Amino acid sequence: MSPFAKSFFIAQTFLTRIPTPQISSMSEEEISRSILYYPIIGLCIGLFLTLIASTTSDLVNISIHSMVAAILIAVWVLITGALHLDGLADTADGFVGGQGSTERTLSIMKDPASGPIGISAIFLILLLKYSAIVTILNTELSYWSLLLAPVIGRAVAIGLLTYSPVAQQQGLAFELKKTEYPEIVALILFSITIVVYIVTNLMVLIVISLLAYTIRHWAIMRLKGITGDILGLSIELTEAIFLMMAVFMLD
Repeated sequence: MSPFAKSFFIAQTFLTRIPTPQISSMSEEEISRSILYYPIIGLCIGLFLTLIASTTSDLVNISIHSMVAAILIAVWVLITGALHLDGLADTADGFVGGQGSTERTLSIMKDPASGPIGISAIFLILLLKYSAIVTILNTELSYWSLLLAPVIGRAVAIGLLTYSPVAQQQGLAFELKKTEYPEIVALILFSITIVVYIVTNLMVLIVISLLAYTIRHWAIMRLKGITGDILGLSIELTEAIFLMMAVFMLD
């Protein structure tokens, strides 16, 4: 297996539950390089969601688009294995239950069980996505938002990982950040350029940039850096807000 293919499949393993070829070992360099493929994984997810949306919407009438939206959400969660939702829930539990303490917050975030705050966060983010998708389907908006939401979500995660300290000298964020590549800057800029070109609305870029800054600032203030859970949080929030903006501003 070529190094490029191996890094791609490592990224697919970290970001999805799609079966991949057996990988016997992963070097630090290969794990770090895998983040270069995150937007590509996002594009594959977006293409699959768009295909489902366009196919099913042609077969049903407007009265049951809500069912199509529910199917899309279910597929989205199944593809990603709820990995990012888990990060969202852990972060919500930690930041509320941590009561301002870095050590307590990190300890709660490591707990595999989700509390009421974490479960509520998952429910709310899925509700926002569902509501946005229903509107997109009902108003016959372009499906570009479904295509690009997973891409921009993972581009933001790469940006946070590249330009933020890590909270702990262990865990996913630490492993991914061990080796950095100059291509990351070009990859982030390319992803942003594609989004702005297709969306043709700079307000989207401004809002997403403010969101990324807020997450970064919040994580550094409380945790002294980012973690894998923070990256999951950033992906989920970015996707939801991107879909909402597609409804409110780009109709």
